[in-house]
Amino acid sequence: ISKAQKQDWLTADLNSEFANSQKKVTAYLFSAEETAKLVKTPNIKEVRFVLGYLDHTIQINMIGIDENGQKLGIVNSVILKESNYDEQLTKLNELTISKTAKRTPLLNKHLLLPQEAFKGIEAWQKKLNSVSGLDEATSHEGSRFRYFTLESAVIEAMIDKGNTSNVGLFLGLNPKEKVTTILISLDKNNAIKKTSVTSKEGDDVYDATRPCPPNGDPEAF
Repeated sequence: ISKAQKQDWLTADLNSEFANSQKKVTAYLFSAEETAKLVKTPNIKEVRFVLGYLDHTIQINMIGIDENGQKLGIVNSVILKESNYDEQLTKLNELTISKTAKRTPLLNKHLLLPQEAFKGIEAWQKKLNSVSGLDEATSHEGSRFRYFTLESAVIEAMIDKGNTSNVGLFLGLNPKEKVTTILISLDKNNAIKKTSVTSKEGDDVYDATRPCPPNGDPEAF
């Protein structure tokens, strides 16, 4: 994402042309191999999902930063456009999350129920159908979201489970009707991962990423 694309996002007209283009985006795919190299880089504490704008569509990349906010690496996403993905997303409603799994307090803090993930993703798609309210959904007090921040340990836990080919970033709406990033582990076919082929238990789904603004430094955009 170029500096120009970042600036274009801040002033983009979120009209019907944007909505029609964005509706074709299923998810943003971050290669597990490339992501592993990033989050396991020494001194990386957090990742930022930075937003840009090109061809009436949101662009997103992942930047690793240290405790001082210095950028130490980057992973670009590939946009997944899959017209038949609705059936895959609906399966989120059938999945459970193990309450007995050993997770760190940090992971539990960001954990999202699959059903809540589905509700958020579906709400964003419906918002794109109506067009109205898109500026409010993508902004804080009139200032458009520039990036979302998450502790790198959460991403590392996702890719360390094995058989994860991509970390899928899905845009959704949170309970406050604001855009958020929903992270789901995907297999080599970009299907939502389960703990086993026959299991109804899904791999962990995460959110609670912090948008800038109001969190973080807009100048670090």
